[in-house]
Amino acid sequence: MNLHTWRGIKVFLLARHLIKGYIKVRWGWRDLTPLEAQEEVMAWAKGALKIFGLEVKLHGEIAQTGPLLLVSNHVSWLDILLYLSLSPVRFVSKSEVQSWPIVGRFALACRTLFIKRASKRDAKKVVEMMSEALQSGDMVAVFPEGTTSVGDAVLPFHANLFEAALASHASIQVASLLYVSSPTQQRTTTPSFTGQDTLVGSIWRILGLKRFEVWVSVGAVEETMGLERRALAQQSGARVSERHAQLKALTRP
Repeated sequence: MNLHTWRGIKVFLLARHLIKGYIKVRWGWRDLTPLEAQEEVMAWAKGALKIFGLEVKLHGEIAQTGPLLLVSNHVSWLDILLYLSLSPVRFVSKSEVQSWPIVGRFALACRTLFIKRASKRDAKKVVEMMSEALQSGDMVAVFPEGTTSVGDAVLPFHANLFEAALASHASIQVASLLYVSSPTQQRTTTPSFTGQDTLVGSIWRILGLKRFEVWVSVGAVEETMGLERRALAQQSGARVSERHAQLKALTRP
């Protein structure tokens, strides 16, 4: 099967999956409990990853209950689908996403916490929103690098979002992810979403991969141990970097 045919089939499957998911989110969730809705989200995310040809290889156990702040490096928009498929997490996103066709509806269904990134006032508000979510027993996932990378290294962590964990006395779990080509076991940058990449262009590029993997190394659930937010960010960043280096060591050069 040539690449154009392969991509065409996957585009059809992905479009069908999006439409089915949108119908469920728009009209089929009215009578679902929060737990049932979360199970639907996890199942839909797993289905999407399968269509993309992404196999998840998990090293360690990811938490399933909060209050917990899940901290990870950030490579691609696929990272969000990945963590949604593994645990009942909530994400922080820019407020514009709410108005995006289809995607905005999905983001609302996933109970996303929205922030206006240009507003300092809203930056403080999102910490309050995260704290409230954590205090209610939720899991909140964040990417403290503040941007995506090609995945070769972990960028320094920003400390502001860690304030929510301290304010709510939530636990922290670190995770590191690495995308790998299935046939060669070499690291791949194809899933990365950086610079001038567009979402459509990124999806098209990823659909050209027949099979690939994401390796996820997860640490133990830990308490904040009275650390202030900068120390907590540095400690978490160091642990994510250490796990990332361990994953890289398992790949072929």
